[in-house]
Amino acid sequence: MKQGRISQTALKVALGLVTLSVKDDWARRLPPGLVDVTERLLLASGSPGYGPRLMRMSKRPWMIRVYQIQDLMVPGQFEGFGHRKIFTQQQVEAAIKEGARQVLVVGAGFDTLCLRLAPQHSHVQFFEVDHPATAAAKARGVALDGQPANMTQIAADLGEQTLSKVLSEDGRWQSSLPSVLLAEGLFQYLTDDEVRGLLTDAATCTSPASRFVFTHAIPGPGDRMMLSFLTRLIAEPWKSAVRSEDLLKYVEGTGWTMISDVDTDSAHGVERYAVAERR
Repeated sequence: MKQGRISQTALKVALGLVTLSVKDDWARRLPPGLVDVTERLLLASGSPGYGPRLMRMSKRPWMIRVYQIQDLMVPGQFEGFGHRKIFTQQQVEAAIKEGARQVLVVGAGFDTLCLRLAPQHSHVQFFEVDHPATAAAKARGVALDGQPANMTQIAADLGEQTLSKVLSEDGRWQSSLPSVLLAEGLFQYLTDDEVRGLLTDAATCTSPASRFVFTHAIPGPGDRMMLSFLTRLIAEPWKSAVRSEDLLKYVEGTGWTMISDVDTDSAHGVERYAVAERR
């Protein structure tokens, strides 16, 4: 991601969800309020072109066909965005029900989970960490919507600082509390070493039994270099991929242990979903 530039991936995922909401029965299937809040965040972001006209265009039938054509390059990713949102919200809500007192979204982009869930769970603290340019663009929309008292946005470049240092300097995160961390659509933009480094660092600032919910790209049957080239054209390039069957070994030594089943659901497109627990 270029310094000072809003993440193009974050913008495109958010816009894709707006379009997905007018396809078939997805408006009913997506978490309540997600699309309306997403639209408001995009409109307030100040990103060139993301105005009322684009919001109207994004809901027209021909825009669905555009995304379906893109699916030829990154198979299943259009509806995969929706499946991802459903899965991550279910996992976060389950963790809260089981005692999590903090929620942290790493690389939040224009995700609306904290903004929507914070008012429903006043006893839980919600945190987002994202690159300064994207965080600032999103903050404009959050301010218009009204930022919940138990929601904290932290602008930080995790390529320059570790997550644990960012949280420590902010001072509001409590490492002793049971927590649930979320990295949705993030790991594929990091190298394998960076993914494991983030997991290891996250383990140092979370208590045992905390959870890490994440998604990851899977190796495709075709050429990884071609997929990387195509995703670079659409947004930022992918740098890693791992089979769901290999996750247990992949996270070994990071302080986390896989607790979710192997994800073989092709409806998730070129990604798979997983949950690890702090041990």
